[in-house]
Amino acid sequence: MVTPPLSVNGRNIVDSDGQRVKLVGANWNAHNDLMIPGGLHLRHRDQIADTIVSYGLNSIRFTFALKMFDVSTPVSDTFIKANPDLHGASPFQVYQACVKSMTNHGIMVIPNCHLLFPGVCCADVDGNGLWWNSNWPESKFYNGWVKLATTFKDNPLVIGYDLKNEPRNTTTGGVLYKPSWGDRNSKTDFRLAYEKAGTMIHSVDPTALLFCEGLSYATNLRNAASQPVMLANKTVYSMHDYSWFHTAGMAYADYKAAMDVNGGYLVRDNIAPVWIGEFGVNIGNPLVLGSTWIGNFFTYARERDLDVCWWLLDGTAHVGHQPTTNVPKEAEGAREGFGLLKADWTNPTNLDLMCQLNDVSKGQ
Repeated sequence: MVTPPLSVNGRNIVDSDGQRVKLVGANWNAHNDLMIPGGLHLRHRDQIADTIVSYGLNSIRFTFALKMFDVSTPVSDTFIKANPDLHGASPFQVYQACVKSMTNHGIMVIPNCHLLFPGVCCADVDGNGLWWNSNWPESKFYNGWVKLATTFKDNPLVIGYDLKNEPRNTTTGGVLYKPSWGDRNSKTDFRLAYEKAGTMIHSVDPTALLFCEGLSYATNLRNAASQPVMLANKTVYSMHDYSWFHTAGMAYADYKAAMDVNGGYLVRDNIAPVWIGEFGVNIGNPLVLGSTWIGNFFTYARERDLDVCWWLLDGTAHVGHQPTTNVPKEAEGAREGFGLLKADWTNPTNLDLMCQLNDVSKGQ
């Protein structure tokens, strides 16, 4: 049983009793073109929350696009027909209702600003790698977080906020900007942006954890120890890991060394927690699911006793285009290859994978 509020003690997230809180969860996508979570056309949100709990997950990284706050148009009943009580609700109202359902079921929720524009993430060409671009002044980013923190400040199981998804190169206004860490460049320094956003959030909700992703698509936290994000005892660092970040067939010793250099050292040396906010494979492909990379990942996660979050919970997708380029990427109702749940949003795609996630939760 988790006793909020949570804080950081060395390499661990701990509750108010000083007990370790280990996050083992999945991502739920609400950053798509429609800016609403998937599955609500098939199952009531309480049923989805029940399913999350039944498979041993204790947390959800709940993504959103910043545009969500600007849209008052009601969501079409087509996409929420298993949730008729949400008739007439805006995307943000639907988001709030899903948060309430999850936390009512004891699930810890971590909202994540995945995109500025809604759509499908992520690429250097989508114009969304920073916390601002030529269409989105940085004030909109910070004010959005204050609005979200104000909304959820009285819900203790909204444990914190994942401030910006996958920092990466961005071209805006014809200029290429490369994310930096600690150089005080007001346009690119994510350490500076995290501290500013975190300070504003804490002015509303001083109990919140702040999840700070590394550079280069959340793979690089090399400077986090020497130039830490200064947010008292509330900073949790976040990495993402996928097979394409590594050489195919990499030996475990080499994989471990690379992960430790890029961010795992923070846990190894008891400096700060590292949450793997995204990792996953195409579950429908047995060859991929049994790949060297996924074996390496689970071995490393157990050895370093990491907090982890699978990409993706969703059994099906909502329509999605790439921001800026408007290239279609996902069709409405398409099967999500990485989805933990089958297309019915009830049953797991692969029970063996669920067992591995449960093993990680137990440190096995």
